[in-house]
Amino acid sequence: MRVIANHALCQGHARCEDLCPEVFATDAVEGKVVLRMEEVPEALEAKVRLAVRNCPEGALRVVRSEGAEA
Repeated sequence: MRVIANHALCQGHARCEDLCPEVFATDAVEGKVVLRMEEVPEALEAKVRLAVRNCPEGALRVVRSEGAEA
């Protein structure tokens, strides 16, 4: 699976980083989400899905690697 971030929606709450720092970080200048990786290893899928669900702005989404919604 892949994770996609919409920087126009991100408000920098950093909940994603708190929940899954292996995949998400925060830009030091703008305070918005930075993806450490787009392709998510199977071992981190549950943590990434939790982070996506907890984004208050809905700036994150998960898709299957081939592009269909996951």
